[in-house]
Amino acid sequence: MTGNLIKIDAEMDQLVSAFSNDDLDALMKMSGQSEQSSNRGLPRLNINYQEESDDGHTLKRGTWRLSNDGEFLYAPEVYIRPILRTFEWSTWDQEQGTFASKSVQKPTLNGDFPDSSGTDKCGRLPREQEEAMEKDDPAFIRSRSATCNQVIYGVISGKFTKADGTETDVEETPFVSYFKKSGFIPMRTFIDNLTKQRKIMQRCNILLRTDKKKMGAANYWVPVPTLAGEVDITENDKEVMKVFAEIVKSHNDNIMNQHRESMKLVESEDIIDLADDFEDAIAS
Repeated sequence: MTGNLIKIDAEMDQLVSAFSNDDLDALMKMSGQSEQSSNRGLPRLNINYQEESDDGHTLKRGTWRLSNDGEFLYAPEVYIRPILRTFEWSTWDQEQGTFASKSVQKPTLNGDFPDSSGTDKCGRLPREQEEAMEKDDPAFIRSRSATCNQVIYGVISGKFTKADGTETDVEETPFVSYFKKSGFIPMRTFIDNLTKQRKIMQRCNILLRTDKKKMGAANYWVPVPTLAGEVDITENDKEVMKVFAEIVKSHNDNIMNQHRESMKLVESEDIIDLADDFEDAIAS
C-alpha cells in the first residue's frame, strides 16, 4: 500500500504543476475533468436541514449553509469556483455520530481507494458481486452503506446572513463541500458538461441554488449549478491550489497510517485464529 500513497502524492504534484504551468489538457485530466476519468479548518458548505439555530433563531431549510470561523452563515444562492475536485469513499456510524471508515482522496474514481479500516472503498463491492449475495449478508450490508463523496475544494462568494439576520458578504473565500448521494450526480454531470465544452472548472464562476424534492413523506434538496461566467486564473488561485493539494496529502497520509494499522490488526487476528485451529486439531 506504500506504493499507493506514493502514486497518489505524485498525482497531486502533477496536478499542481499543470495548474501552475497553465497546461489545459493535463489540468483537466489531473483535476478529475478528464473524459476518461483533511480539510480541517476550511469553511465547509452544505445544504441546511435545520429549522432552528442553537440559540432559537428560525432557519430556512434548503438554503446553503457555510460554517465560517465557528459560526454558520446562510444564503439562498452562492457563487463558487472549484479549484480541485477529489473523490472519497466513507461509511457513517449512526450510533456513534462519526465516520466508521474513510478512504484516501483521489482526483479520479479509477483504481484502489485504501481506507482507514484496512479495506478498499470502505467495503464497497462491484455491483455484480453484490447481486450474487444475500441481502442480510454483513458484507452486502457494509457495501451498500459505503458512500462515494465528490469533494469540491474551491473559493466561494455571496451575500450571507447569520442566524440572527445580520448580513455579511463573503468574497473569494477558500472552502470545501462534499457532494454525495442526491447531490453527487448534479455536480458530476455539470462538471462533465464543462469538460465536453473544453472549459476548465477553475475558470468557471458557478451559481449554486437548490431545488426541493420529495420522496414519500420526506423532503430533501439537491444542488442546482449554473454557469455564471468565466474568469482568468490568478497567481493567488495557484497558491490556493497548492494549499488544497497539501490538505489532501495530509488527509491521505493519515488514512494510509490507519490503513496499515488496521491491516496489522487483521493479520494478528488471523494468526490467533490459526493458532486456535492448530490447538483444536491437536486436542482432537
